[in-house]
Amino acid sequence: MKIMKKRTHGTDAVMNGKLHGATDQTDYFYFFCPKCPKNHMLRVLDYSINHEEPGNRYNDTLKSKAPRSFVIAFDLYCEQCGLRDCVKVSNVGWQDGQHAKALGKP
Repeated sequence: MKIMKKRTHGTDAVMNGKLHGATDQTDYFYFFCPKCPKNHMLRVLDYSINHEEPGNRYNDTLKSKAPRSFVIAFDLYCEQCGLRDCVKVSNVGWQDGQHAKALGKP
């Protein structure tokens, strides 16, 4: 994953709640470009599994049990404006409560 070799986190364009997305008429999820109007969709160019191991540290405190811990990084690109960024999906970070808490807001 070329972009992830340059940096380990996404830019400010996708952090602090700025990256949004939704499913289409099926269960496929799409990320929307944070710079373009009208929810222009980002293309997923590549992915990498940055972390994977059995068990999960939240299994002791939450009702649901995850069989493994993981971090999946996605290399994103906007065909309209040229934005190139990365975002991660994981089950090793914040796992409970409200989005404001994950953003560090009361």
